[in-house]
Amino acid sequence: MNTSREENCDPLVTPIHLKTCADQPLPTNESAYHVLANNGLWLCRNHDFFVSSVQARSWPQELASHSSSLQLRHPKVPQAMIEKVVGFFDAVAQRDHCEAGVLLAWDPRRRCIRVIVPQQVATCSVGWNGGTYPIGLHYDTPPKLKADWSIIGDIHSHVYGSAYSSAQDQSDEDYRAGLHLVVGRLDGEPPEFHAEYVVDGERFKIDPD
Repeated sequence: MNTSREENCDPLVTPIHLKTCADQPLPTNESAYHVLANNGLWLCRNHDFFVSSVQARSWPQELASHSSSLQLRHPKVPQAMIEKVVGFFDAVAQRDHCEAGVLLAWDPRRRCIRVIVPQQVATCSVGWNGGTYPIGLHYDTPPKLKADWSIIGDIHSHVYGSAYSSAQDQSDEDYRAGLHLVVGRLDGEPPEFHAEYVVDGERFKIDPD
């Protein structure tokens, strides 16, 4: 299968063929061409003295560059909902001095966001001065989620620490597409917010507003 290009773009000097099956015949009438397979880009030649396929060291220079991008169409989380979630985080922080989290689900029938509080385990430690400080938080998606609901994000607290995406947060969220909101400085007014959106393992920092 040959790739197509827009009419107003320059044609590829070295064409690219997509390899979609293992026994796909390769062109015999082209002196040089590329093959794009699931294990990379290959430079192939039909020479008078040989027929070769070598993994390409660079991409065709005729191709234009591209970069990661994100244009959000995500529904906004209502302010009243955020206030309730922050109130829940603050209550947990005052009682147990630990982090807490909630999941955001999309209800397609009502076309609104729902808050789900999953079962969760928070870990804390006691410092040299006897004070308790949070270490981590673990929770899973509830197994009995309504059939037509889908998880679109989560919110968790960093208690009285700053709001940021920690290395553990990033590791946990790599394969969880959607909105990830961190709330910190619960003792401040207002508290701190940090928001990121994850798509296919790529993280995009977004404005919490």
